[in-house]
Amino acid sequence: MLRFSLAFATLLLFAAPEARAFRADEMQLEFDARVLTADEKRFLQAGLAFANAYNGLIDGAWGAGSQRALEAYEIRNGRTAFVTNADVLFLALETYETIERHGWVRQYNSGLDMSFLVPTIGFRDGAPSDSFVNLELDGTSLGYSLTIGAGAQTERLHRYTAEESVMNVYQVRRPNLWITSGRTQAGVTLYTRSDYRRGAWSTIMLSAADRDAGLLAAVTGSIEPGYAPQIGISPGVLSQGIETLAAMAEDEAPAPSPAAPAVPAPAVSDGTPSTGGAQGFGTGFLVSDRGDYLTNNHVVRGCRTLTVGGQPATVTATDEGFDLALLRTSSPPGDAPAQFAARPARLNSDVTVVGYPLPDLLGGVNVTRGSVTSLKGIAGDGVRMQISAPVQPGNSGGPVVNAAGQVVGVVVAKLDAQMVAEATGDIPQNINFAIRGEIAKLFLYQNGVEPVEATDAAALPPEDLADLAQGFTRLITCN
Repeated sequence: MLRFSLAFATLLLFAAPEARAFRADEMQLEFDARVLTADEKRFLQAGLAFANAYNGLIDGAWGAGSQRALEAYEIRNGRTAFVTNADVLFLALETYETIERHGWVRQYNSGLDMSFLVPTIGFRDGAPSDSFVNLELDGTSLGYSLTIGAGAQTERLHRYTAEESVMNVYQVRRPNLWITSGRTQAGVTLYTRSDYRRGAWSTIMLSAADRDAGLLAAVTGSIEPGYAPQIGISPGVLSQGIETLAAMAEDEAPAPSPAAPAVPAPAVSDGTPSTGGAQGFGTGFLVSDRGDYLTNNHVVRGCRTLTVGGQPATVTATDEGFDLALLRTSSPPGDAPAQFAARPARLNSDVTVVGYPLPDLLGGVNVTRGSVTSLKGIAGDGVRMQISAPVQPGNSGGPVVNAAGQVVGVVVAKLDAQMVAEATGDIPQNINFAIRGEIAKLFLYQNGVEPVEATDAAALPPEDLADLAQGFTRLITCN
């Protein structure tokens, strides 16, 4: 139990309001899902799906189907339909182990404009195909086939699924959603889902033998059009309850746990400096010839007036989920807009951050260098990536560029070193986060701005790169 306690402790790196954990004397009380956040309910639904006890949407809506699945799971494991708080905490532990084993995360696929669970450990390319991206999970029968096409192709794929199935054929036909599922003579379940996205049909075809029915149920239940919340453990009633169980197992009183969130969010500084007054600062960068600038939503939140590089500006679009905002200045700029990289940043690739950290103290543009240290954010967040380039308050919203000066991300946050030191006794260094360039491009497309996308180019000398990025990067002032 101690190793589970330590594993969960590593996840408690979030800023959050207070939440109450299960006390030791509440462990045998009947479980009530209403005390959990939607994130925690999604986590349990995923665990039940992986255990092949739940075959529904992993959406955080805990209804009769989720409760019946939980009770059936308990009975199958030799317990009773009277589910206690302790039973649910043990399910949470098993779910955590299952997700960690293959590194399961719900990722947003920008090409399909869909989100779904994928493993990050043991995931490999399948058979090559001109029409599909085929992927397989080592040691299992689970396979993915992904494609985008017109209506005629989509019809053929669903007809194929139905014709290959000899029993239990299930079909959904709606204007923007088709689902066909069934089992073949060999006992393989086929599942084909097509969503109409951005003027074409995005199709996810899945297959698995009976022994991997739980994996298939988890993946199918996780599919959502567009960007969907991450599926993973977060600080809250469950994680704090695990701490209580661990302390009980060691015959110790549970130590106070860090506070837990209603909605999980990284324990990071939001980049808005405290200046002793109503003024705040951030960074933005030019993304169009007509004077559109991209920055973080938290940079412009609550501002009465805004300037970009000294020019008055207005907010034209925001997205709280992505933490992005689009501003427009009153007059067109004379500089060329930033170019976005055609491909995502790769792990360990060199990056440069350009911005205006602590402008009231340092003044002027600031350039720092580092690398991409992780392709995901905290808890497997697929919207962000981790970078080692140092950032400070005021850097938020600034561009992260590759060695050729092309944008691969937008600075969004830094890990709160003091909070982590208090929680773990260790001081983290250079753990900073950027919104992935693919997400930034999606946000621009959604709001009527077509990002300038560059082709492959040679690396620039560092001095030339700084000159290039400085040309499209501006200080944002909020009053």
